[in-house]
Amino acid sequence: MARHFWIAGIAGALAIVIAALFAFGLRFAPLHTRSFDANAAITQAQAYDVEITRDALGIPRVIGQTDADAAFGIAWAHSEDDFATIQESLRASLGPEMLAKNESEARTAYLVQLLRIREDVNERFETDLSPEVQAVLEGYADGLNFYAAHHRDEAEPDLFPVTARDVATLSGFFSPLFYGLGQTLADLASPETRPDPSRGQELQVMLQDGPATELGSNAFAVAPTRSDDDHTRVIVNSHQPVDGALAWYEGHLISEEGLNIAGGMFPGAPAVHLGVNPGLAQAATVNYPDLIDVYELALEGEGYVMDGLVHEFNRRSASMTVRLFGPFAWRVTMDADWSEHGPVLHTEQGSYAIRYATMGDIRFIEQAYRMMRAQTLAEFEAALSLQAMGNTNRIVGDSQGRIARYYIARMPSRNPDADVDWTGTLPGDRSDLIWTGFEPFESTPHMIDPQAGYVLDANHSPFEVTLTAEDPDPALVPDWYGVETHMTNRGLRATRLMSELNAVSREALLAVKYDDVFAEESYAGQVQTRVGEILFRDEDADLAAVVVDWDRSTTLDNREAALSVMMTLRLFNQQPNANALTDGDIREALAETADLLITHHGRIDPPWSDVNFLHRGEHFVALEGGPDTLRAVNSAIDEQTGTLTMLSGDGLHMLAEWGPDAAYPEVFAVHQFGASQDPASPHYADQIEAFAAEELRRVPMRVEDVRAAAVRTYRPG
Repeated sequence: MARHFWIAGIAGALAIVIAALFAFGLRFAPLHTRSFDANAAITQAQAYDVEITRDALGIPRVIGQTDADAAFGIAWAHSEDDFATIQESLRASLGPEMLAKNESEARTAYLVQLLRIREDVNERFETDLSPEVQAVLEGYADGLNFYAAHHRDEAEPDLFPVTARDVATLSGFFSPLFYGLGQTLADLASPETRPDPSRGQELQVMLQDGPATELGSNAFAVAPTRSDDDHTRVIVNSHQPVDGALAWYEGHLISEEGLNIAGGMFPGAPAVHLGVNPGLAQAATVNYPDLIDVYELALEGEGYVMDGLVHEFNRRSASMTVRLFGPFAWRVTMDADWSEHGPVLHTEQGSYAIRYATMGDIRFIEQAYRMMRAQTLAEFEAALSLQAMGNTNRIVGDSQGRIARYYIARMPSRNPDADVDWTGTLPGDRSDLIWTGFEPFESTPHMIDPQAGYVLDANHSPFEVTLTAEDPDPALVPDWYGVETHMTNRGLRATRLMSELNAVSREALLAVKYDDVFAEESYAGQVQTRVGEILFRDEDADLAAVVVDWDRSTTLDNREAALSVMMTLRLFNQQPNANALTDGDIREALAETADLLITHHGRIDPPWSDVNFLHRGEHFVALEGGPDTLRAVNSAIDEQTGTLTMLSGDGLHMLAEWGPDAAYPEVFAVHQFGASQDPASPHYADQIEAFAAEELRRVPMRVEDVRAAAVRTYRPG
């Protein structure tokens, strides 16, 4: 009897605890699971007409009757290669519907709700997006649902069925992160946290003092007047992480409606964001204009003060549900306030409102669609004039021999008489600081068809491109635009090398793209000079001699690069402004690097081929290049092995060239790994050796060539 009483007591206590937990937000996990009808998804798929071809490297090239068919097909093909990452990306679009796996996903769910991206999509989907783009988004969503219907064990139950609005929301969420909104929010929430310099370009991109070696992308366009054979050439070389949701996936979309573009795609989106079509090649790099304003609010009671009056917050609730264990999840509800400026963050340091360039605009995917369909420079510029993208440089060449470098910045029209520092935190009690319009597209420093015959970008100043009087004049651009004026090492090297070429051949252009040298004025060059000044005559002279003797190249046989580059990486991670480094900083980094190399290599001067690696699974290859070289290999030091591991950089890159009167370009490309994320696939790492050897393979562009190159042709399902 006592035993039964004891059990009943425990059961009663558990009931009280569970009731309390439910009161604080504990819920059964299926609460937010969508209802997925696999049969309906299969029936819906019958509306699409598409074939998928796979070449010998497994690269998908889809051929549809319509653009929507092609989107349906690439959704299926990409899901075959990396369904997990697509789902991971799309989860960010769910907002309150997300059953978060961890705290990080819960923060994303809150951010989507705070920024009201899903609300904007629901309100403007049918008015702000063209019927063609709506159809493409529907086709892509239907392709994902069709794959999920055939692979129920892989599909996450809270995600399906994916909708066209989910896909549009994901694009709307990513858009401001590319011009630094994520970092702005992080700085406000955790001002003591410094960005991880190993992330590459990723999503949060910001301008730092110094050369910012962890960021990057390269792009070149050469007109027939500057080439050695009257060809137009474009190098597409955007740097992304080698793995994860921001790594490039190589796809090729073709339809009988005129779509035909090969290039880089992100998981969860139906757009080729950079690449080549029959008439035009577009490359992208990130720029750093000032597109975000932060306002410190003066609170009074439950509101905030502006123009001497107290205003109420537009307050809504954001709901985040985090899976705990078994069928249980924890629901958290938080305020998601807006002021007249925009979304508000309440922090320990104060309350801040944020206003950013693409706030409320869902047309990122619309502009991306128009850009990938543009066949001439004029059509491309018409797409850019939508100004639905916050930022990026676009380097373009077309079959007519025209080239351009566009500095895209949806620049807010700020009050010129405000007498404030627009780069700092603004007072939130002045309505005259809340902008509503934007500066003209023509107001930023573009370069179109320069007489120099080439344009380029390497995340450096747009005022130093050809090193001639043709370069844009910084005096014509207002300081409050925040246009960058710094020079990366890649910018220093690219501008110098290109200016020295009288006639640019394919080989010469590729030699510039694969240049592996640090300029004397670069961060690494400045550190090298300091080492010589500080240490050459003291007890560390043997270490200093290795660094001072370095020719600043990163060839595989170079014996000074390991000590020099790894020391420089340590210093940059500590202080990205070389002028702020102390003698003690340099001595310590040099000694630590030397100890690491001796421990793992038995010497302070191992060849670069023993140090600098790209690896996937059991595949390891040594690479020339390094952080912020044009042969971009952005790495992290592995303290356990004394080596460098590539985390971001070159990745997928392409060369396109048109001869005189050519109807189609010759296109060449290589990917850092391969078409599949499945370790069991033959295409998991089948391009890694070619990538290391800097060998490009031909990309078929004509439909008949695509079909001729196919080793497998099939239809989804």
